[in-house]
Amino acid sequence: MKQFVINKNSTLPYLEIEPIHDGRHTYKKLYLALQAATVTFTMYNMVSGIKKIANAPCYIIPFDDEGCEEKYKIQYRWNKRDTTESGIYIGQFKIKFDSDITIEDMTFPKGELIVPIAEELQIVVNDGSIKI
Repeated sequence: MKQFVINKNSTLPYLEIEPIHDGRHTYKKLYLALQAATVTFTMYNMVSGIKKIANAPCYIIPFDDEGCEEKYKIQYRWNKRDTTESGIYIGQFKIKFDSDITIEDMTFPKGELIVPIAEELQIVVNDGSIKI
């Protein structure tokens, strides 16, 4: 389980996740496909199951890992209302391909993909007093 911690009433740091490399697909093709997809974020309370955030827009941002290939992360930028209640939440990113995307010999079919796939994303909103 991945865990992300943020203080109550904070908007920083942004929540960022790098798509998982599964060994079957190349990073480059997935990153190119991500740029043509719609990505949203949903967060719900782990105890009650009530959604706090539903299908909020995300950003695809490049990052430098000092390698040769361009890589991208999925980023969610918090709104003040997102962190007004302390608690433990589960977060999911949804990648939606509106049409088939073909890159060289690989096709990403129309449909939705939920990220993270390998492990659950737990978000802890602390009842801290530091506001960023």
